[in-house]
Amino acid sequence: MADWHERAIQMHRDGLGAHKISAELGLPFATVNSFLYRWRKQQQQYVGERKGQEERKPVVEDHGDYYVIKNAFGTRKVTITKATLRVLKQLYCEQKLTINQVCRELDIARPDFVLVKTAFGITKDDVPYLDEDLQGDIDALVDESIQRKKQQYFIKLQQREIDLALKELAQYRRQDYFLEKIHRLVTEHEWDYERPKVPRRPTAKSGLMLEVPIVDLHLAKLAWAPETGENYDIKIAEKRFMDVICDIVERAQHYEFEQVVFPIGNDFFNYDSVDGATTKGTPQDNDSRWAKMFLKGRELLITAVDLLSQIAPVKVFQIPGNHDYQASWYAIVCLHDWFRNDENVTVDISPKSRKYVEFGKCLIGFTHGDKEKKRIFGNMQVEVPEVWGRTLYREWHTGHLHSERVKEEHGVKVRSLSSVTATDAWHYVSGYVGAIAVSQSFVWDKDKGLREIWYSTVT
Repeated sequence: MADWHERAIQMHRDGLGAHKISAELGLPFATVNSFLYRWRKQQQQYVGERKGQEERKPVVEDHGDYYVIKNAFGTRKVTITKATLRVLKQLYCEQKLTINQVCRELDIARPDFVLVKTAFGITKDDVPYLDEDLQGDIDALVDESIQRKKQQYFIKLQQREIDLALKELAQYRRQDYFLEKIHRLVTEHEWDYERPKVPRRPTAKSGLMLEVPIVDLHLAKLAWAPETGENYDIKIAEKRFMDVICDIVERAQHYEFEQVVFPIGNDFFNYDSVDGATTKGTPQDNDSRWAKMFLKGRELLITAVDLLSQIAPVKVFQIPGNHDYQASWYAIVCLHDWFRNDENVTVDISPKSRKYVEFGKCLIGFTHGDKEKKRIFGNMQVEVPEVWGRTLYREWHTGHLHSERVKEEHGVKVRSLSSVTATDAWHYVSGYVGAIAVSQSFVWDKDKGLREIWYSTVT
C-alpha cells in the first residue's frame, strides 16, 4: 500500500470526498477516486454501511448542556451545545435549508454536520426539537413552532418586499441609463440651427391655399449606380428635399396665400426599426443608422416648416407610410413640441391614417394609399359626410407608387403623386424603373378648386 493510501482512507472516514482528498494530497482525482472505489469494495462498505454487518454509528456522550460526538473509528470528534443542535434542527428540518446553507449559517464544517446528522438520525422530516424536549409540554412546543413559523413568514415577506424594491430600483436605473444615453446621442448630433425670425403673418384674403406634399422621400435609402442606374443616399435625399422646398418658396413670392398645407410622413423615412426594416419587417438597403436618419429627418422638417412659414401660416400633419409608420409619428410629435409657441405654425398630432383639409369648396383627403385599394372612393363620403356636402372639388392625394396617376369615380379624384426618390435594387430588379424624380405642389382656390400644379423636378 502506497504512503498516501492510508491518509486517503483516514480522510475518507472523516467524511471528506474524493475531490477534496485529491486536492489535499495533490494527486489526480481519477487516481484517488479509483483507489477509494476499490477500497470500499474490498471493505464491502457503500456510503457508510457494510453488507451483512450492523452499521457502526457514531458515539454520543451527553455532558448536560452539550454533546461530544465521535465517529465509529474514533478519528473525528465534534462538540456541540444542545442550544446549537436545536437551531441546527430548526434550520434543517423546519426551514428546510440545505446542508451547505446550515453549515454557513452556523459556521460549522460539512463533515461535522454529517457526523452530527448521522449520530442523531436527523432527517428533513424530523421534528425541530431534542428527544428530551419532547418529554415536556407538547402543546407548548407546538405553540413555539407556530410562533417561529410566523416569524419566518414575516422575515420572508420582508425579504420578498426588499427583493421587489431592489428589482424596481434596477429597472429605474436601467431607464435612467437609456434616457441618459438618448440625451447624449441627441446632444452629440444636435445641429447648429438658427431659426429665422418670422413675424406673425396677418390672415390674407386671397382665397388661395398652397399644398406642399413631398411624398416618398425615403430618407437614408441606399442605391448604387452600377446596380440601379443612379446613386442615392441620405445626402442626396437631403439635397433633393431642400431643392423642392427652395423652389416652392421662390415661386410663392409672386402669390398671396391664406395658408400652406404641409403633410409629412408618406415614407419620408426609409425604415422604421433599429434593424433597418420597414414597419412590417421587410429589410431595406440603408446607408445610415436609425438615430442618424431620424435626427437628419427632424432637421430637414424643421427647416422646411420655418421656410414655408415665410409664405403663409403653415398647417402640418402626419400621414403614416408603410416604411415609416412609427418614425413619422415620432417626427410629428417633435414638430409639435418644437413649434408649440409659434403662431405661424399649427401641428396636428392626430394618429389617424387618413386626414382631411377643407378649404372653401375644396376637400382634399390624404392617405399613403397602400391600404384602402378601391375602398378609397367611398371613404371620404362616410368619414366626413358634412364636409362632403359643403364642397364641390374633392380629391385624394396619395403616395406609395412613386409615379403620377389620376382616376376619378363617384365624385372624387384619386391622385397618386410622384416622388423625388431614386430607384433602389429591389425596384430595379422588379422592373419599376423610368419614373421622373419630381415633386408636385398644388394651388387651390376657395371657389374654383385646383388652379395650378407646380412641378419641382430634381437632378
